[in-house]
Amino acid sequence: MGEQKDNTTESILKIVQRFLKNPPLIVWGSGATISFGLPSMWNLNEALKKGVEDFDTSNNNLENELGKDKYQDKLPQIKQTIWKEVNNADVSVLKKIIDNKTDDFNGIKLLIEKFIEPHPRVLNVVTTNYDRVLEHLLSHQDVNFTDGFDGKILSIFNGGNFKDENIVNIVKVHGSLNWFNVNGEIRYLSCDTVNRTPQIVVPSKNKFEETYKVPHRELIQKSDTLINNALSFLVVGFGFNDKHLTPRIEANIKKGIPLVLITKEVSENTFKELKNAEKYILFEEAETGKTKVIYKENSSSEQKEEIIEGDFWQLNKFMEIL
Repeated sequence: MGEQKDNTTESILKIVQRFLKNPPLIVWGSGATISFGLPSMWNLNEALKKGVEDFDTSNNNLENELGKDKYQDKLPQIKQTIWKEVNNADVSVLKKIIDNKTDDFNGIKLLIEKFIEPHPRVLNVVTTNYDRVLEHLLSHQDVNFTDGFDGKILSIFNGGNFKDENIVNIVKVHGSLNWFNVNGEIRYLSCDTVNRTPQIVVPSKNKFEETYKVPHRELIQKSDTLINNALSFLVVGFGFNDKHLTPRIEANIKKGIPLVLITKEVSENTFKELKNAEKYILFEEAETGKTKVIYKENSSSEQKEEIIEGDFWQLNKFMEIL
């Protein structure tokens, strides 16, 4: 029986290695950073219930709630509240890294080392997150990266900062904690020292209107290009709810581009988007110390499910098998 389990695990790991043989495009969602103390959508919803006057305290879906007309005049306050919640957690992460308490981040370090190794030493990450967990780790590891800004105070977005070699490109389609409105332009600041409006795109009725502006328009275009050119996808903590990224990813996995997903719980929307995919393998938490694996090897095979020993749905453990 033990040997059979070992064989099952081994065959699953071989599928992962085959799917990610070509360096993948990393799709980095909010679920990737919750374990580091970053707020979930539920946490942000609770913060808005407490911090924004007349916010509906009975709602249980933040994106649906923020889509209502009644919140349009409150968007600056909503952005400030969300920014504060994410920033407080982000600062805590930075303190851990400064104090060299980095064991929790080994999965990210291994991911970077693994996929930036082949020529031309480039790793592309598309993310909906505002936090700077990746940037903090990359800086600590002395790895060259860009989010389109050069990291200097009051610098301006420049799409030319994204390169095709010797760099990690982080494409933040919904903005970042360090981006603020300064005299009508989005500028890079190390912190909110001047009480400017944070330039993050919240899941509101104005979401698509906001992403038509600089630099979000260019970032959406860049993410489209990276998704269309991807030879494989490694998806970490992303639930396929974002309408900027999901349609492009769905179109490519229908063509046979392999997808590997690791997350605490696979969302219903993920299964919906994978319905016509040819090759995928999903890792989610089963019972304690075990991982549920749902996979389809090719267009002619059926979807299968297995339970394997180990917390391979966590990035730290997952990267150990590659």
